[in-house]
This record gives sequence, structure tokens and C-alpha cells, in this order.
Amino acid sequence: MRRLTNTVLMTMLMSMMAFSTVSAQDFTDQEVKDYAIILMAQKSITEKISPLVNGYIAQQEGIDGKRYDALDKAAKGDVSKLPADASDLEKGFYGQMQKLVKARTKAAGTVVSNLAKYSLGAKQYNAIKKAYKSDSALKARVDGMMSSMSTEP
Repeated sequence: MRRLTNTVLMTMLMSMMAFSTVSAQDFTDQEVKDYAIILMAQKSITEKISPLVNGYIAQQEGIDGKRYDALDKAAKGDVSKLPADASDLEKGFYGQMQKLVKARTKAAGTVVSNLAKYSLGAKQYNAIKKAYKSDSALKARVDGMMSSMSTEP
């Protein structure tokens, strides 16, 4: 389940790639802080997906975590690709969990999109995002901001 969530998130993040090359020194502290806030908001939503699904799995009679993982590995998020030996209960439950995962992932994407648009602007957000992946100094700045903000009372 975690692999699916991470894959969806990475796909979402990769779709927002920028085309300009910049370095860590090209961004102000406020821009770096705004980017860190965006990442923290996204993380806040997506980190709750797996525990939520796991909670539903624990409550569902007739399916356990191992079986759900086997179904997820086979279907990769697509109910129509469930194995033939999946019961109606498993198909229905898996479908409901995928709707939940997709809704939460979409919500995270909407939050990121709106924060990026209204705090940094799409162009600047994409530039920082691209630099974050390739510039270790910028990554350290953003991660440091995230760390300091998460430890504040």
C-alpha cells in the first residue's frame, strides 16, 4: 500500500516539472519557506492514507493485510485487474479503498496546486521543485526549514 501511495505521489510531483535551471542561491528565504510549507501540507495529507486504509483492513472481516497487499500488487490500483480468485467481498472492499486513496491523493494534489499558485506562483514553484531534486544545497535549506517548522510549538 505504501508503495502505491509513494508511486502516485511521485507521479503527481513529476508532472509539475519545470524547465529552468537555477541554484539554491537564486531563491529567497521566503520562497524556500513557502516551498517547505507546501511540501509539509502535502506530506500531512498523504502520510495519513496508509494508516487509514490499514485501519479499514483491520476492521474488515474476511480480508487481512497480507491478502490486501497481494490484491494490490496484482491490481496496482485497478479493480478490473484483480485476480480471478478474488471474492466479491475482496473486490468490493478493494474498490472502496482505491476510491479512498484516489480521493486523498487528489486532495493532496489540489492543496499543492493551490498553495503553489497562490503563494509562490506556478513558475517559481516549478523552478524550486526542479532545483530541489538536483541541488543538494537547496534540498538542505528546504529540509532544514521543514524540520524547524515541525519542531515549533
